[in-house]
Amino acid sequence: MNNIPVDSQPKGRKFRSLRWKISFGSSLILLAVVSLFCFVSYLGLMTNFANQQEVEYRRYSLEINSLITTTTRNLHQLAEMIPFLDGMKKALLTSDGENISHVFDAHWALLQFHNDVEFIHFYNASNQLNASWDSLDVTIDDDQLLSKWVRHVNQSEHPINPLLCRESCIQYLIAPILVGGRKVGVVAMGISLVDVFLAFKRISGADIGLLISTKDNPLSQQDIEISNWGVQISALTNKERNHDILKRVNQLYPEMHTLKDSIQLHWNNRYVQMKLFPLDSYEPGKAHLIIITDVTAAVKNIHDSIWKIALIGLLGLIFSEILLFFIFTRLLAKLRDVIFVLPLLANGQFEKFRLSLASADQKQHVRDEVDTLSEAAVSLSLQLEKLEQEVSTRTKMLIEQKNALSKERDFVQNLLDTAQAIVLTQSSEGRIMSLNTYGEMLIHYTEVELKDKSFLQTLIPEYESQDLLFRFKEIHLGERMQLRHEAITHCKDGTTRHVAWLHSHLDKQAENDPSILSVGLDVTEYKRVEGHLAWLADHDPLTNMFNRRRFSEELEQVLSRAERYQHPGALLFFDLDRFKYINDTSGHQAGDSLLKMVASMLSQTIRTDDITGRLGGDEFAIILPEINASGAIEVAKKVLSQLGQAQLTINNRTHKISASIGIALFPEHGANIHDLLAAADLAMYQAKAKGRNAWYLFSDQDRSRERIHTLVYWKEKIEYSHLHDNFVLYLQPIMHVKTKETSHYEVLLRMKDNDGSMLSPADFIPAAEHTGLIHAIDHMVLRKAITQIAHIYKNGFHATFSINLSAHAFNDPELLPILKQELVSNQMNPASLMFEITETAALEDLPGARGLMIEIKELGCGFVLDDFGVGFSSFYYLRELPVDVVKIDGSFIRNLSANSDDLILVNALCSVARGFGKRTTAEFVENAEVLALIEKLDIDYAQGYYIGKPAPATTFFQT
Repeated sequence: MNNIPVDSQPKGRKFRSLRWKISFGSSLILLAVVSLFCFVSYLGLMTNFANQQEVEYRRYSLEINSLITTTTRNLHQLAEMIPFLDGMKKALLTSDGENISHVFDAHWALLQFHNDVEFIHFYNASNQLNASWDSLDVTIDDDQLLSKWVRHVNQSEHPINPLLCRESCIQYLIAPILVGGRKVGVVAMGISLVDVFLAFKRISGADIGLLISTKDNPLSQQDIEISNWGVQISALTNKERNHDILKRVNQLYPEMHTLKDSIQLHWNNRYVQMKLFPLDSYEPGKAHLIIITDVTAAVKNIHDSIWKIALIGLLGLIFSEILLFFIFTRLLAKLRDVIFVLPLLANGQFEKFRLSLASADQKQHVRDEVDTLSEAAVSLSLQLEKLEQEVSTRTKMLIEQKNALSKERDFVQNLLDTAQAIVLTQSSEGRIMSLNTYGEMLIHYTEVELKDKSFLQTLIPEYESQDLLFRFKEIHLGERMQLRHEAITHCKDGTTRHVAWLHSHLDKQAENDPSILSVGLDVTEYKRVEGHLAWLADHDPLTNMFNRRRFSEELEQVLSRAERYQHPGALLFFDLDRFKYINDTSGHQAGDSLLKMVASMLSQTIRTDDITGRLGGDEFAIILPEINASGAIEVAKKVLSQLGQAQLTINNRTHKISASIGIALFPEHGANIHDLLAAADLAMYQAKAKGRNAWYLFSDQDRSRERIHTLVYWKEKIEYSHLHDNFVLYLQPIMHVKTKETSHYEVLLRMKDNDGSMLSPADFIPAAEHTGLIHAIDHMVLRKAITQIAHIYKNGFHATFSINLSAHAFNDPELLPILKQELVSNQMNPASLMFEITETAALEDLPGARGLMIEIKELGCGFVLDDFGVGFSSFYYLRELPVDVVKIDGSFIRNLSANSDDLILVNALCSVARGFGKRTTAEFVENAEVLALIEKLDIDYAQGYYIGKPAPATTFFQT
């Protein structure tokens, strides 16, 4: 019976599968229709997008040409105006260079500040230079080129305006000078195109860059070269982001001319469109403009549309399959007869199965899949019956093999238990399946206690890193074979161990097999040693004082704090007199003992808040925050007195201790580390010159070199920072006093200097106000702050923020429209924003301030009145201005614990503010004592270095 053949295709019976033919054919047709429709729709959308971009680029080209034309027109107007300046007509007629220089000096600053003229040269009718002025190092490499232009204008008596691009692009104007209808010479002027690029960015919203060929001119230090293209980036808006984009485009398109047709780049989940425009300069092909446009929204809209079309087609396909299923349900009813007898096959009743299947079988003229299944089941029953006999024969062999495998398993288990490492296995859900004996001993958990518990949640609860979770999923899926990381592992007894983990993927043979093998090596002792090395990086191991590097960091922080809160301070710099003599006569061991003694005496002499450091050899320094000149002198005298009372006896030789101390005050003698240390060092040498064991206070007459900051310097620095995005925003937390929760932050402006340091607004805001750049700074802060806050909200953080407004904001007609636009474009809730104004700002234009505040409050924003209490009319402003919060000036808070008068005054200010229904904030909260006092005074919020120092947003909101 086992050899009965089954004819899979009997004669006279044809096989046709209607379900597969109809369902498969209809599915293919629908898929083809949907795919064709998606393809046609995509081509149409992309064609429309390309046409729109082409129109946009033509508009960009017109805007750039218009801006350059306007710049040229302004130069022409300035040239025509020169003879009408006071005294210039007479000076030009004399053609005397010295006379022209004397007269035009009074007008040069005006042209430079208000018209951004970079240079101006006056030439006589004989092409000779009479006088010249330059604000920057603007020169032409070929000296004959400018002379050629001047000769041409003198001869033709018609002005020319060439555009020359070398390290940057300068718009020149060489024009004849006419006095009373008589030509008296030629004037040559130049203006940079930087303002043109900034104006284009402001008008179009697109980023722009200037690329200049490096073939004939050397690379400037501020420029960035793209070697494949043979160009350098002379100017670029949003430089940090766009420079990375250009480097990527340079890799993808080694030939720069391919950008003339515009290209699209997928960059950091954004889509960027860029196009190259040749700049019509004096040297053709020398300079090009590149315009970079963010087209992410348009491209994503196209993709979303195509996906919607595809989804609709997919739903149609699913509906068709469901319909076919119901149609063929009746046709497949006979399949049930086969299903009902299949359990007999599973139970080994092979003969009964074949008899039951034969009785249910009915002769049909046309065969289908059920007939084929029935015939295959009969054949399968015959094969299974044969295999069952073979299984019983092999069972004995398997039992013997099982015993051998058991012995191997016991060997592996003993090996894992003796290994000096944590060895555990995890399931595909990340739950612990086994743990070796050493692991039980180290983490004090037994294998039974950890069974089926989450590895991450139990042993590494600080695992919130989404990156770590994602990598574990990769190992489970086999996409990553190994993962190494270090983590703090929590033990059952409450202790923690620092463990270096190695996780390896295991190939699963069954569903319940382990998915990951985790091996952990205890590195706790290594980390302890590593921490000690980190301490040595900041301290002098001999004296336990700060070393030079850490002391410089502390000094920088103290200077920053002093600058913000206007606190004076002092730096004491001294070295030990005759220290080399002690080393030479008594040995280096004596010198080391002396240095330790000095360090111990200093710690007993100075105040708690003072900072000491050993800068090297026998050089020491002390930072004295919040102290004046007389106080610093008293500290210096005290140090000298303490040192004078001590003596060191080594090998029957007694050494007296003395020092020479130099004193420098900040910010009077230096607002940065370099200037202050230089001043203190100079004062220390002056003390030595007085006869040693003395102190000397630095004075301005001692200054050997001083950096002079002029309006021109700061104007150029502000414009450069605007162009290169060097303005950054810091946040300072403001704590709710009663709940001790921090959900509000003040936005503070900083400027990144060329050396990487951060400059305070006090350095550049006065210059911005004098040169008319304050409005641009207000607009930039508003846009940058709202964009950054919106980004914080999108990452799931919720807080409120205060943004400072300058005193000039109240006469700026563009401020309110910009605020409305940024709120809408960033989808910001206005209630999350507050604006801070000072009493002095409100005093300059009280009606204007009140009007702007009312309009902004109608949008939903709040207001904070800063420096409350310093003015003579504080209570009047509190009644007149629609503010929500008053910020009590830090001069009343700083010494609140030591000054009873300040306590009475602050209590009165708080009572008045509460009477008007205003919340209160205390500034300059710098210790726990002051915080406790303002809590008793029922002040709502606290701000200061004790609550939190200003820092970048990433410090408070990890995204």
